[in-house]
Amino acid sequence: MAEYLQPGSVEEAAGMIASHGSSLAIVAGGTSAMRYSAPQAEQVMGVRGLGMNNIERSSGGLSLGAGVTMSQIRESLPIPALQDAARGVGGPAVQNMATIGGNIFARQPYGDVAVVLLALDATVTFSTANGERSQKLVEFYDAGAQADGLLTRIDCAAPGGELVYLKCGRRRFNSPTVVAVAACIGIDNGKVGNACIAFGGAGKHPMRCVAAEQALIGKALGDASIKAAAQQAAGACSPGTDSVATEWYRRRMIATYLTRALQQIAAG
Repeated sequence: MAEYLQPGSVEEAAGMIASHGSSLAIVAGGTSAMRYSAPQAEQVMGVRGLGMNNIERSSGGLSLGAGVTMSQIRESLPIPALQDAARGVGGPAVQNMATIGGNIFARQPYGDVAVVLLALDATVTFSTANGERSQKLVEFYDAGAQADGLLTRIDCAAPGGELVYLKCGRRRFNSPTVVAVAACIGIDNGKVGNACIAFGGAGKHPMRCVAAEQALIGKALGDASIKAAAQQAAGACSPGTDSVATEWYRRRMIATYLTRALQQIAAG
């Protein structure tokens, strides 16, 4: 049986992570731990009582504690795409427990809220034995999603354009994700001035697709540019095969759902 550790502060939790390393499992809501059949950890550290469930709003965006639950996101945040992503994480009981921090570390194809955060160019902050460290979420995933401390906060600016989130599942409600797409597109003088496109189920981690973004920037958001972006996305992704869907099907759905998201934005 694993040893259960209960830190009294974020700083103490960061020290435990530094001391125990990979033998330590970090649990907040515990929904990911229940879902995965991973080898049992030697120690389990509970962080639910560390007060990381605050939501701070400003004119410039949001600051979310890593312990904010899917229910809090669904009920309290002013960004519909984030609410939609949280609404698709299991049923109400799971949403009451599952946290935004856990969603960022969720195995693919899970982690739908993280996909929207990527499209918002979010920043994640970790508490380590040497103090706080912040980095862009896209950089965290590009480096392999390895943390040397405790994820405490996620910051994101207000959407820099129209933000759309779509999920492909086998059924309408409470369905495992095949792929998820989030696109934030800013239009300037009839052309795409900025674009941020992210996918779930397209690789080992949620990913941002720069190739699809570049296919749009400087062009009118129409049939030609949307088709080019979808082709770039299908070529850039590396989806896997599991009990939910095959690699071939996920690649097709990445192109299909990005096309739908961009058409929705183009339609206004």
